Amino acid sequence: TSTRLNDVAWNGALLVAVGNGGEIRTSADGGANWSSQSPTGLLILAALGPYLSDTGLLRSDGLSALATLTLMAGLIRIVAAYAGGAALIDFIPESVLAGFTAGAGVLIAVMQLDEGLGLSNVRGGSLIAEVREVWQQLSQGGGLWPAMLVTVGTVAVVLIGKKVRPRFPAALLAVVGATLVALFAGLNASKGLPVVADRAAVPSGWPAGALPSLDPQLITGFLGPAAAIALLGTMELAVSARRGGARPDMRREIAAQGLANLVGAFASSFPASASLTRSALLKLGGAESRMAAAIAAVVVVPILYFGSSLVAALPQASLAGVLFVTAIGMIDLKRLKRMWDASRLTGGLLLVTFISTMTLPLEWGIFIGAGLGVFHYLATGKTPRVQLLQPSGVRLVPTTPDEAGDVVIIEVSGNCHFAAAGSLLTLAEAVVPKQSKHVIIDLSHAHAMRFAALLSLESLDVRIRGNDGHLYLAGVPADFVKLLDGANSPLDVTAFTSEPLASVQAVLRRVEVAGA
Repeated sequence: TSTRLNDVAWNGALLVAVGNGGEIRTSADGGANWSSQSPTGLLILAALGPYLSDTGLLRSDGLSALATLTLMAGLIRIVAAYAGGAALIDFIPESVLAGFTAGAGVLIAVMQLDEGLGLSNVRGGSLIAEVREVWQQLSQGGGLWPAMLVTVGTVAVVLIGKKVRPRFPAALLAVVGATLVALFAGLNASKGLPVVADRAAVPSGWPAGALPSLDPQLITGFLGPAAAIALLGTMELAVSARRGGARPDMRREIAAQGLANLVGAFASSFPASASLTRSALLKLGGAESRMAAAIAAVVVVPILYFGSSLVAALPQASLAGVLFVTAIGMIDLKRLKRMWDASRLTGGLLLVTFISTMTLPLEWGIFIGAGLGVFHYLATGKTPRVQLLQPSGVRLVPTTPDEAGDVVIIEVSGNCHFAAAGSLLTLAEAVVPKQSKHVIIDLSHAHAMRFAALLSLESLDVRIRGNDGHLYLAGVPADFVKLLDGANSPLDVTAFTSEPLASVQAVLRRVEVAGA
């Protein structure tokens, strides 16, 4: 196992771990096997806007603000994890996660077109703008053949290596090989192969930093941005950790991400969240343990101090090729087709999230999909299932209001919370036969009953008594029994027992005795 972990870590070392001081902490404290962390860029830039220079870089007086923002984002995540916030992740449907991942995969692939084709830097604000600008440059004769060849070669090496020998670090080999050629041959944009140094300066050494500030005004001003970073980061974490149907312990995942930010605040780190691309790279490398991300992060340390010239010589086309393969791996066509064919609702959520992710700001894709999923849950969860039964020997058989006898059972299933209490009363009133004198409400399969349900059942009791009948409650959960007692309710109650239908049979015996 250790040999494989080393293969995986080295395969992703240069491509997965650059730029994040919180990776080791996340890996040690509960990150998923192929979940990697990265900065939540746009929200961070918006929060730190007052501290940016004219060149877009953070001024030295903003380092303390950055550390404060990172610290607050971590603390909010930790509080949310242990306050039960992880349960909210369960409201994100699998189709939304799949649609978001596929949409992000398309975006990542498209965003590599300028590097992969050797074009000038494209700064499109959306998918359409990106494609339009790439097309304009190509139509004007843009594009460099050496860059295109390196991109195609990198894709071929990674795909062939993955198929022939999955444990072989093909991605690392392709990038390092292209880098060494560019470094020793002196290749750059002027010679047809743009490298990292053509677009950005690559400093060496640990990034400058400062301790978090305790300024109340700064902390108050960062509450909103820090909460937004924590929320979006948690959403991205859910996508990465639950990819492919995995069911990790989200409380530990969120807490680990919070601890990563907590430590990162004292180590010159940006607020970190799950990285879709680097998590996908870990999975591409066959990560089977959190040690893969941890080792990849450790490898970054010597690169920070001694590898700046190597990083500066990285061909952008080679990096684009690796990310092309990564993006393709994020689009699981078989899983998407299965969801599309499953139902109109599942397919609809998948499609809406997929399109939203590609056309709107990234975070809105999952927010819209999750919002629609929650709306559907609330809309369908407010209508409990009600079935009219009557005794037939030792069995309970379905019946209709017109055919029912003197004794009937109304079986209630599903949620009966405050939003469903009105539906419960309406449905029960619709099936109660006027001729029945003994009406038993079986609540063995009812959930979340509160005071609103009590009022609905008491209203039903008044109606039945008006017809000279009697209402019995059977299978009543212990917490609802306690609520009924505390409210001095006049309802006739038989508590729930673990034996199926035992409480209903107990009420039927009482009715039989009363009739005798």
